[in-house]
Amino acid sequence: MSVNKVIYNEQTLIDLTDLDISAENIVSGKKAIDKSGTKITGTLQIQKYYTGSSVPAATLGNDGDIYLQE
Repeated sequence: MSVNKVIYNEQTLIDLTDLDISAENIVSGKKAIDKSGTKITGTLQIQKYYTGSSVPAATLGNDGDIYLQE
């Protein structure tokens, strides 16, 4: 069962109901809790871009990264 509020002595200590976080907003593989209190795993893929004045080395970057030649 998910928990989205923690109340102690009639005082709300933690309230997740206003959060707007989702798996798409978190880096892939990182864990968090959404507003319902459910554990989620991030799916966001960060793309990098590199710049340079010559042909990039074959070892530079990963699939999906961008190389901009100046």
